[in-house]
Amino acid sequence: MSDVNNQQRPGLSSGIKTVLILLGIFLSIVIFLIWSGIIRGGTDLVTKASIETKTTSEHTDEQTDSKLEDPLAQPRNAVITIVDAPKCESAETDARALSEFVTVAEQEGGLADNDQQLIVDTLNKVDETCPKDFTLDVSNRISGAGAPLALAEISQSADWVTKVRPAPSGAQELTDFSTDNRNIHCTMEETRVACSIYAYSFPSAPDTCETYTQTYSVGDATDADALCAWRVQSDTVKNGDGKYANSNFACEVRGGGSTVECWSQLSGRGFEVNRENGRTF
Repeated sequence: MSDVNNQQRPGLSSGIKTVLILLGIFLSIVIFLIWSGIIRGGTDLVTKASIETKTTSEHTDEQTDSKLEDPLAQPRNAVITIVDAPKCESAETDARALSEFVTVAEQEGGLADNDQQLIVDTLNKVDETCPKDFTLDVSNRISGAGAPLALAEISQSADWVTKVRPAPSGAQELTDFSTDNRNIHCTMEETRVACSIYAYSFPSAPDTCETYTQTYSVGDATDADALCAWRVQSDTVKNGDGKYANSNFACEVRGGGSTVECWSQLSGRGFEVNRENGRTF
């Protein structure tokens, strides 16, 4: 019994143990590298996705900022709204939109050619679509005191207000005249033409003007009016027939100087007067 117990059990040699240890170390390294690669790949995907998202977001922000930074965008859109569909409701509002657009453009270095054309197109659309008195109101507002000089120049050079009844061919430019043996006196101003007749046989208009000098007047976009609150006098005597005009109004003398008809070239409204009759149209 003692001899059997004292015998040693067979075991692994030292060489085999060394190989197994090295194999274990190698497998550990391989597993570590594979795991590291998986972790690194996932991290790269997340990082790439984050970068792409950030780039897209920055690009979108840049586009948004670019739009917000364009000081002409809003005033230009206000003008585009007019040319797309004129409402013909407020000449003051439309004129203000045009003025603000030009003012901002000048602050940014001046109007570009396409913006100038946008203004011209807008004015032409207003003239084409809106009533003549509305068109003339806009014209006066963008050309009068307080309007940007660049806008007034565009309006004038475009010559966009259509004349309903232009002056007769060959009309002489005058500011005032008298005819019918100095019985009819007329004056032609920038915003009004008026004539007074001193001796006449037709009923006065209004009735309260009876025995007073009868005067007729018409503005560039207003109805003709008959009154006696004031009268016109001119020292420029014109005998016989004639045609006279300025930039906005025209008069034609007929019947050897006995009848005078005057009107607004822009609206076509006016009056006609002689010793026997007087009328507005």
